[in-house]
This record gives sequence, structure tokens and C-alpha cells, in this order.
Amino acid sequence: MLDEGEVPIGMQCFTGDHTLIEVLGATGFDYVWLDSEHSPLDPRALEDTMRTCEVAGLVPLVRIPNPGDTTSARRALEAGAAAVVLPMVRSAADVLGVVDALTFPPHGTRGLCPALRVSGYTVVGMQAHMRDNDAELAVIPMIETLEAVADIEAICAIDQVKMLVFAAGELAFAMGEGPAMHSSAKIRQAQRTVAEAARRHGVALIGGPILNPSEETCAAALATGISVLCIGLDVLAFRQVCENTVAAANAAVAATAGLTRPPAPASGFPSSY
Repeated sequence: MLDEGEVPIGMQCFTGDHTLIEVLGATGFDYVWLDSEHSPLDPRALEDTMRTCEVAGLVPLVRIPNPGDTTSARRALEAGAAAVVLPMVRSAADVLGVVDALTFPPHGTRGLCPALRVSGYTVVGMQAHMRDNDAELAVIPMIETLEAVADIEAICAIDQVKMLVFAAGELAFAMGEGPAMHSSAKIRQAQRTVAEAARRHGVALIGGPILNPSEETCAAALATGISVLCIGLDVLAFRQVCENTVAAANAAVAATAGLTRPPAPASGFPSSY
């Protein structure tokens, strides 16, 4: 899609719920970002989730727990992930370590096994997978540490880095800016530094509004150099729907004589979003 000038859209999926993944595919999303850093998506669950992604027509990306967890990275590819998202990257060396672990000998150190779904559970299929894997391997660093921003040129120069994520939230706290990720001059400067390095190296930027996506907020993301939209997060999106639904019901009850409702819990979202 990127080669043809199209903008892919996806959503972060923390539940790993197969029904929600099917809904994403049925409504026009192109990829799903499956999380195993902050959610309990284990290797066994991951395989069945990949099968659902294939039926739904979604490209699956998998975020592993950390760059040092190369076993989780390998298992994600073995299950069928198209790319591995690397959180808390601090240097190009972190990324190269994952690339080495995911590349087959003689160029890397990844172990061989034909009893995998990516090889069709065949020896012949494993040979084809080894060839295609090394040619198409993609890792997606998340730039959310001060060290990663400082080493961004070397990170973007790695052949297997075809996309990256500028993670303003984590970086804001690392910079001492706290929750001011949308207003901090330091964060905006770091974002420009990362975007310019990515542009120089032909690396696509993933990003977009996590809450309340709109035409305006998506356009604002594109204006910063984003070329792969990641819109929303399944759990938070569902909570927003639930909050809005309860608010609508409470308002209707309050406007009807003789009916009452208990007050809704406080919103889980800041008013600035």
C-alpha cells in the first residue's frame, strides 16, 4: 500500500478478541497491532489470533515485551506476524540484536524448525519461508526513550526498519514533561527530529489519534509526516462507547418526569482530549 501511495489504517488490539478483530476487517481496517507487552497474549493464543487475522484480511503486527525478548519476537513470526514492534528501544544495537535473532544462518542466529504454520508444517515450506523471511523481514522500533531519539539516524539506517513509531506519551515522561505530550515544545522538537530522519532514510511513520479520531485529528497526524495511521485502541474505544451510551441514557431519563438513574462514574478520559 505504501509503495502505491495508499495510507494503511490499523488499530491497537489489547484484548486479542477474535470477534473484534473480525469487525476491524469487516469495516475497512488494513492491519491490526496485537499487543503482548502490556496484555496477556501468549504464543498459543497468538497462533489462533493469526488465523482470525487471515480470515479478516488484516495484516498482523505484534508488539513484543521488550527488544531483549528475542524468543517472543521469533514466536510472533513463527505464528504468522508480518512485522514485530519493538518497545523501549534505546539504540540501533537493540534493533540489530532483534534482526540477528530473526534472520536465519549464515546471516543471523535464528533456529530452524519445519513444524510451524508459517512453513505449512513441511520441510519444503520451511525452505521457502527462510528465503522469504530474510528478504522481507521488518521490525518496527518505538521511539520512546531519550537514547533512541539521540540514535535515530543509525536506527533509521537499518535495512529491516521500514516503519517506526514515535511514542510521544512514554517519551514525555522520560523528558520530565509528564502528561504534556500534546503541548510540550520538547516533544514537538523530538518529533521533528525523528520525522526528518525517517524521511531521509525512506522509513514510514506510524501514528495517529488514539482517542476520539476525527477527520481533523487524522489530518493533523498526516501533516506531521505520518503515512501509516494507527487509530484507536480497542479497550479504550469500547470504554468511550460505554461512557457515551450511559450518558445518553441518563440524559434521557433525567428529561422524563418520574424517572431517575444513579449518576454515572467519573469519566476515564481527560477533558483535553
